[in-house]
Amino acid sequence: MMSVSDKVLKLAFQGEWNTLLPILRDYPDLVNHPSEPKGYTSLHQAAWHGANLSVIGELLTLGADRSATTNTKRQTAFGIVVEKHKRPELEYLLFPQKVTIAQILRKVVATERQLFTDYDGNQILVDKMIAASGVEQCPDDLNELDTRLSHLFFALTGKAISTVDSVRFSVSSSFTFEIEPDFFRLIFFPLVHKVAAKKISYLESDWAVVSDLFDPAPTQWGLRGSLFLWLEMRQALCQVSIPEDKDELANIISAAFQSLTGKSLINRVGGNDFYVERFSRGGGSSGYVASLFWLNEFIPQLQQRLTWLQTVWSISPRSL
Repeated sequence: MMSVSDKVLKLAFQGEWNTLLPILRDYPDLVNHPSEPKGYTSLHQAAWHGANLSVIGELLTLGADRSATTNTKRQTAFGIVVEKHKRPELEYLLFPQKVTIAQILRKVVATERQLFTDYDGNQILVDKMIAASGVEQCPDDLNELDTRLSHLFFALTGKAISTVDSVRFSVSSSFTFEIEPDFFRLIFFPLVHKVAAKKISYLESDWAVVSDLFDPAPTQWGLRGSLFLWLEMRQALCQVSIPEDKDELANIISAAFQSLTGKSLINRVGGNDFYVERFSRGGGSSGYVASLFWLNEFIPQLQQRLTWLQTVWSISPRSL
């Protein structure tokens, strides 16, 4: 009798997703099971077949590893899609980007909301940690992650994580907050460690933010200053929830554009290109930003990514 693992490999090879996915829901540990000798997982096969967004999305939800490579050509699923299909929606979902520390922190907050009370100083510190982490990738060594979290606590509070006493700070005479080192050492950081150990490879709707749409970065920038504006905007929007409407997303990007550059993205008077001194890092168009490039290229690209994610998020696993 064929084993479950062999059946998974056969169905993936044949592209029989309606039969395969229910099996993987019952045996999620097999989602990254590789074939022999080529080392193709179900995600590699989905990429090879050019499966639709719902299939790719569920495989990622079940824990499919985007960074896994085949044994022969050392290809990721992303590499296979680029070679065979050149489909931008699959390239976006399969881009082998590691999860960031900030994303893990946000996931813990989203799934463990009971940890925080009203006007909670601990949650204020978590918000600062998310902003400070930026797009720093989570290290593979979880001991290193624990060390980084302890250093982050010290950097933002001036106190060691081993501190016994609470850290108090006042916003005004009527609002005093407390940060409890024991909460982070004994409760929050262990939860972060636990989530990191699961090797998340999929952006979930309940903790996704606008800055998540900025990875991977574009390959064309229009003018050199846009690279640094892109990086600043990604950081600035790290706690802004992804809107449901793509026009609202465009409004958010436009507002961030004007906030960071002092220039309106629309109804520009005096030309399309403008200079921002802090973006001047060398090169022919150094420091210059092209408004039309953001309007015609970057914003539509971000809106498209939102649409792809919403397509995946809207699919019920039971309907496949």
